[in-house]
Amino acid sequence: MQQKSLQTKKSVKNINVKKFVFPFNNGLAIIKDEKLCLSFIDGDGQKRIECKRLSFKKLWGIAFLRGLLYFFVGIVLYIKALLLEDEINIRAKEEQNIEYANAKKMDFISNYFLLIAFILIGFIYGFFVLGVLPSFLIQWANISKDFYLNRFLIALFRTAVIYLTFVILRFSPFMQGFLKFNSAGQRIINEAKPFNFLNFILNVCLFSTFMISLIAVNIFWVADFFINSLLFLFIISISFEIILMISKAKTNLFRDFAFILTWLVYLKPNTTHLEIANMIKIELENKSEEKYKESQIPLSSVFAEMQTKLETSERFEKSDIEWIVATVLGISRSEIKLRKFVSKEEAKKILSLCNRRAKGEPLSNIFGFVDFYGCHIEVNKKVLSPRFETEILVEECLKIINKEKIETVLDLCTGSGVIAIAIAKNSNAKVYASDVSKPALSIAELNAKNNHAKVEFIHSDLFSSIKKKFDLIVSNPPYIKSLDIEKLDVEVKDYDPKIALDGGNDGLDFYKEIISKAPSFLKNKGYLFFEVGKGQSKKVVNMMQKSNFVDINVVNDYNKIERIVYGRIDK
Repeated sequence: MQQKSLQTKKSVKNINVKKFVFPFNNGLAIIKDEKLCLSFIDGDGQKRIECKRLSFKKLWGIAFLRGLLYFFVGIVLYIKALLLEDEINIRAKEEQNIEYANAKKMDFISNYFLLIAFILIGFIYGFFVLGVLPSFLIQWANISKDFYLNRFLIALFRTAVIYLTFVILRFSPFMQGFLKFNSAGQRIINEAKPFNFLNFILNVCLFSTFMISLIAVNIFWVADFFINSLLFLFIISISFEIILMISKAKTNLFRDFAFILTWLVYLKPNTTHLEIANMIKIELENKSEEKYKESQIPLSSVFAEMQTKLETSERFEKSDIEWIVATVLGISRSEIKLRKFVSKEEAKKILSLCNRRAKGEPLSNIFGFVDFYGCHIEVNKKVLSPRFETEILVEECLKIINKEKIETVLDLCTGSGVIAIAIAKNSNAKVYASDVSKPALSIAELNAKNNHAKVEFIHSDLFSSIKKKFDLIVSNPPYIKSLDIEKLDVEVKDYDPKIALDGGNDGLDFYKEIISKAPSFLKNKGYLFFEVGKGQSKKVVNMMQKSNFVDINVVNDYNKIERIVYGRIDK
């Protein structure tokens, strides 16, 4: 066990250096755990994505050597990402029956012409601005005759020029997309900001410029080149270790100091940048190796767009996205991971349903059904759409029913019949269900039939038409205060029937009547179960105690809210 624990700690220690973020002006590449995923927007405005497996020796745990690995492997991976972008573009053009040679020529020009131009400009800029100009200015100013002070001033000047160059680039239109994609990618891999490949390169540039200028080796040009190269490699290693240390620092002092550089490689990403990054996040978790097809759309692109829409509307739930996709594709939620692409028609339908969800329409209303405790329940505006919390109520009832061999159960205010049907399907009890709404009972009867559940339905205003006693009574009655209904979220107030929501001035009208009359309809030591609203549990408990209920329990829901109250009649 001890050996396994040590291996786990080592894995956690080295995890940061297995992640690379490589931004482009029109996309993003991320390498994580030796898997390269590239996503970008092509010339037609379409989102493209593809992933490849990469193999590298795992030497990341060796101090100083890992800095060199990070630098050189990072450069190689960056080139691989560029080549993969070419490959995707060329393949797409081939599928459109465009001549391969022309496509290759166009991609070569589009991806490398600017790179070559920048290299030439950089060489000229470096020779004159960083080479000739500092020495000329220091000599012209004649600040000091001291050789070492002059070398220090030249080193400082060159470093300042490099920093100013990065500042200018940060605000240039050309770099805007580049830095925004970098920030979006950084969010996806959840790394500390000081530890970033672009920031690493920036540190290496500044530190190496200062140190090489300061030392100013002047022996023979071959020896100078060799010594400066070794110094450059040493600086790469040192810079890596320093940045890694800062990224792991528990105090904010180092991180605040690092902000002097990190702000140069980050810009707040917009929706498009985040969607591209989210596509990669999804693909990194996807085990499928299916290749891109021109007639299809990456499912990760659809997922990312759905997430953006729902997050903007503050209705984001991963389960909602999965439910929409699975329903449209006619597959289970577990099978979604096996799909990488969807047709354009499927994507259009999925996003259309997502727009309805973003506007507040509940999924149960969109599809006309909901999965509840393993049952397929049809719903409409005549009945309350069941919530996941109500499954906890069913679970607690079944514990008592199966433990104490409960024979008869009554579900008051049954609505769509979900509670009664779930209990009937998962126990041997004889289940009855009642509701004042005839339209609701019609839906409940249909759901019972479709789920092959034996439930006897009764049209009754609470206990008005009930003629027998039961071992257990369960109810999820209306519990919203009358004046609070209009304050509810649109997906509740606009899509659920008010009769299923309105619990009176204090929201407790139904509890008062049920608790006061339930003893007359419960057998000896019979149970009464409720689902209650937020902040109502104590009042319901007090009412039950006054009506001779004992062994009262309160159960929390998934959000730690006291949601279920139940007890046993003392007679």
